[in-house]
Amino acid sequence: MADKHFVQSIRFRMAVVYTLVVFALGALVIGAINIALTSRLSGDAVAADLQIRRVASEPGAAIWLDSVSLDTIEQLANQRAVEQLHEMSLIVLGVLFPFSLLAGWFIAGRVLRPVDDIAAVAQEIQASDLSRRIHLDGPDDELKHLADAFDSMLDRIEQGAEDQRRFIQDISHELRNPLATMATSLDVVLSDADSDADRLRSTAQIVRRSLDRTTRTVEGLMRFARRDLATEAEATVDLGLLTREVVDELKAPAARRGISLAHVGDAGTDVRADRTSLRSAIANLAGNAVRLAPPGSTVTCGAGLQDDWAWVGVRDEGPGIAERDHRLVFQRNWGRDRSRLRGEERSGLGLSIVRQVAEAGGGTVTLTSTPAVGSSFVVWLPLHAGANTAALTLDGIHPVRDPLAG
Repeated sequence: MADKHFVQSIRFRMAVVYTLVVFALGALVIGAINIALTSRLSGDAVAADLQIRRVASEPGAAIWLDSVSLDTIEQLANQRAVEQLHEMSLIVLGVLFPFSLLAGWFIAGRVLRPVDDIAAVAQEIQASDLSRRIHLDGPDDELKHLADAFDSMLDRIEQGAEDQRRFIQDISHELRNPLATMATSLDVVLSDADSDADRLRSTAQIVRRSLDRTTRTVEGLMRFARRDLATEAEATVDLGLLTREVVDELKAPAARRGISLAHVGDAGTDVRADRTSLRSAIANLAGNAVRLAPPGSTVTCGAGLQDDWAWVGVRDEGPGIAERDHRLVFQRNWGRDRSRLRGEERSGLGLSIVRQVAEAGGGTVTLTSTPAVGSSFVVWLPLHAGANTAALTLDGIHPVRDPLAG
């Protein structure tokens, strides 16, 4: 079995190919030399025109050869030389084959060494540690391209594994609080045998609100995990009508909390976008504002145009966000400290989805917020290609001018 594996290895096959190529080239060169010399030496003798001469000068020891004898001697010498050349050629070819095989084996090993490095890294990688990389040095050839492509693939796999780990953490954290609330409320009621109908109804309402919150959280998590915020084809969206729809849907929950809803901007603010994703983002911002704004305050939704950009946003008079958190607010893990917002929790997951919607449309989202005063979130979408975000924000977070500022 080991011998079969050895014969089938790519190194053995490459060595055989190198050997055959080198041996064939050597045989071709030696054969050409043999043919040329044989043709040259088998022609007319060079001494054919020699005159009869004396080859020994001693008296009585003279040898006289005619031209025919000289030709015969030279032909015999040439024949002997050709025979020796053929013998030496066969010996050279016999020695060349094993040496070319060894050379081919060595060269194949050197060429395939980066492949062995790739295989070694792949074997060392564990599911819990995807940080190993090849970082192949050497010339910018095909094998280096292969190693670099493998490293890039590992980067994507590691990022995917990290996203999956964070997603699981998000699910665990986002569901823990509402589930704990429901469990505690039910335990309290079940432990009290004298609970009346009002007490049961109040508990049911708490459980219902927690269940609604859990449903919204799961939907947001799944949307974020699939990264399918732009599943629909882009179409012309009237931002004024879109915000009006969101305001109409939030009238009932806002009225229960004593919050007034205001709408600014007229119909006709058109932009090319994915309507479903954009509506989800605005509803997320407006829903947060209604939950966090104090009773008697006003939540404003609006849309409009500013230079090369269309904007749509929400402003509230809620607890606001500390300046130190402005750059963290769009991260998924932000907002988990419930004491940060007077006992309320603004989900960083929802805000990260809002940012993803804006960036998917080629735009951005800005924030204006002051603690105890309120917050203003504005999604900016370009009206045409080439619109420069530097005209909107100098630091990537705060707007040059907040269109919702009173």
